[in-house]
Amino acid sequence: MVKDWKAIAKANGLELTARDLDRVVSPLDNLEGIFRPLVDGLTPDVEPSFVLPAEENE
Repeated sequence: MVKDWKAIAKANGLELTARDLDRVVSPLDNLEGIFRPLVDGLTPDVEPSFVLPAEENE
């Protein structure tokens, strides 16, 4: 599923001209086109995870 970056920008209240919105969205679409197939190919055993250890309160 490809994200609708224009709809996301509008939903977050970004008031951009159509030209500026296109300038912002174009690189995001390109990056998603590159990374989406890579992410879709990950399996749970290789997908990176980020864990923060809990700190003990004294």
